[in-house]
Amino acid sequence: MKKRYFCKRLNETLNFDAQKVFYCCATRTGPSIDVPKPKNIKDIIKRRNSLIKMLDRGIIPEECKGCFDLEEQKNPKPLLISQLSKPPKANMIIVKHFKQCDCSCIYCCEQYLSGRKIVLKSKKSDYYDLLPIIKELYKQNMIDKKELDVHFQGGNVSVLDEFNDLVNIFMSNGVKRVEIATNGIKYLPQIERICKDTFVDVNISIDAGCRETYKKIKTVDKFDDLIENLKKYAKLPILLRLKYILVRGVNDNKEEIEKYLMLMKEIGIKNSELMIDQCDNEFLQNGEFKIPDYYYELFEFYQTKAKEFDIEPHIWEYIKEILDKGAFFK
Repeated sequence: MKKRYFCKRLNETLNFDAQKVFYCCATRTGPSIDVPKPKNIKDIIKRRNSLIKMLDRGIIPEECKGCFDLEEQKNPKPLLISQLSKPPKANMIIVKHFKQCDCSCIYCCEQYLSGRKIVLKSKKSDYYDLLPIIKELYKQNMIDKKELDVHFQGGNVSVLDEFNDLVNIFMSNGVKRVEIATNGIKYLPQIERICKDTFVDVNISIDAGCRETYKKIKTVDKFDDLIENLKKYAKLPILLRLKYILVRGVNDNKEEIEKYLMLMKEIGIKNSELMIDQCDNEFLQNGEFKIPDYYYELFEFYQTKAKEFDIEPHIWEYIKEILDKGAFFK
């Protein structure tokens, strides 16, 4: 029997990156299309339909090979062309069409790719305005209003002019969930309004438990501002998650991890994530970066200590896979 394939993300995700729209979360490698002008917005659906047809015929697009989201249909039935005349509406929109940020983390992949030339104070995306495209998607009925999950990523939304307008259009049309990744340096009052009407997930990478280490990683002296804003967010009815990214030779020690967890306990934040420097992940490939033995001790220490402090110690599945392999891309 001929194999046929299916990808849930391909059917449902629109990921607006700097110069392309991706159909999944795998920017730089996943299937994509050049960002269309609003008048050509249906090109997004045409490109997606062509990918869906390829998978249905048993042909895996080059950009999709090896992806863990790709599923083989066990009892496949041929895809009817009529099924694509009314294609599934997007229920996940990822906003990351800008790179501007008000700090310069030493592990930032975008800073690495740009030669550390990310503009810190620019208010407008260097690439394109997303608002007209989102308006056209709604006009063409290409967004699932009841199930929409919006992720704000990119640089930092606090320095994006469009942020407030994008929040307004999503909220006015109905949204099931909003996730915002931010550095926490500037307080976002929009979150107070959003959480009154929908579920809000705020993710902040602080990567340290004290000012000195924070300055080394973020390269700005904004630790006090961060703490004050964390205290404000902790009072809101939102899911507040703090992230600690291990950076070799800077914060990869038990003392700093314990300071970080103590800080969470003092503020009253219950959800934490431990990760590994993404620059190692992205750029030291072919097994060049071996996971140091002491990293395994740090992950075990983190989980044990977090539970002592009544904190939920989350570790993403892909991080667990990397640890199991003992190297990135081994």
